[in-house]
Amino acid sequence: MAERKKRILWANPYCLLDLSSGASMAVREQLLQLQKRGDEVAILGATIFDSPNGITRLKPHWQKIRSHKKPTVTINDGTLKHRLIKTKSTARKDMTAEEEARWYTVYVKLLDEFKPDLVYYYGGRTLDLLIGDEAHARGIPVAAYLANGNFKGKRWCRDVDLILTDSQATATLYKEREGIDVTPIGPFIDPALVVAEKHDPSNVLLVNPSLAKGAAIVIRLAMLLEQRRPDIPFEVVQSRGDWEALLRQVTRQFGEERKSLSNVTLTPNTHDMRPVYGRARVLLALSLWWESFGRVAAEAAMNGVPSIITGRGGLPEAAGAGAVQVDLPGDCFKPPYQTIPADNVLAAPIKRVMTLFDSDNEHQALSSRARAHAANLDLERSAQRLTQAMASCR
Repeated sequence: MAERKKRILWANPYCLLDLSSGASMAVREQLLQLQKRGDEVAILGATIFDSPNGITRLKPHWQKIRSHKKPTVTINDGTLKHRLIKTKSTARKDMTAEEEARWYTVYVKLLDEFKPDLVYYYGGRTLDLLIGDEAHARGIPVAAYLANGNFKGKRWCRDVDLILTDSQATATLYKEREGIDVTPIGPFIDPALVVAEKHDPSNVLLVNPSLAKGAAIVIRLAMLLEQRRPDIPFEVVQSRGDWEALLRQVTRQFGEERKSLSNVTLTPNTHDMRPVYGRARVLLALSLWWESFGRVAAEAAMNGVPSIITGRGGLPEAAGAGAVQVDLPGDCFKPPYQTIPADNVLAAPIKRVMTLFDSDNEHQALSSRARAHAANLDLERSAQRLTQAMASCR
């Protein structure tokens, strides 16, 4: 008689098909890896996304999902199946009490019928706290994924047996600040999905143009380079945030509100970043909040694209030796992240950008270091750490 497969239930209202959420993309890849290693995986989510741009993967089917008469839909995603509770809004803050109750009812039913050996989730809202509580009431171990520096205290993980994270930086933060043990397992990025076949490195790249990701500072850099070096083009991928709105806001501060910059091309959110990385000569990852890892910096390294980064959280771990770290004034790192340094402070990152465009030797040296670092971001190694960690709490 064949041994019963280990059953893992991922349960959280956020949709794992969200292309605006690095955490969702990481967990989706984790579940694929667990499934590949013989585990049986079930997924319960909702039509909730970090940003409206996150629905890109589902866009061809979005109207059909919306018009579906039943309160739940099932999305086939290769070998994974996502059971989603339909919500009126894609924003978590707008999820109604009725929708939360519906999600909770389906979750409890899955616990009793699917009978998972492990429940896995993330989050710290009231509904999320019930996930671990209900699992423990049935004697089911609980694991949580942690990919931010936002949680304070210990209530959010009271009913959690294992906390996983992507970086040593985040594990250290929670140990020192909250006295909580967190296990770093590394990134979950499939190189086949992000490494470009051809490279024509010609753009300064920004992904996720939000204030927390340093978008206001990048806008000022682009404004200054538009005047000094109009031959250096920027490409901005609208995964999260609204570049146009921020551009109007920032340019207004400097005397003239503008709708566009002549040296900036906007690219819509895309499920295939390979062509984008193929065009990138340098990545700007000037995050101002705690960046648990920095997925785009790791993806850039896999493509041999040097990065200019801040030292926030796990960004240095993600970018490695192919990155140049810049210092910014302390006020920049305070919410709502609207402080823009004086132009003389921005001279250093501007010089770095120009050097990477003007010196092939400099660019090649950093590119080689980035590729060497990317070898440490091995998916197989991360998957082994994941399975070993989960085996310890089953």
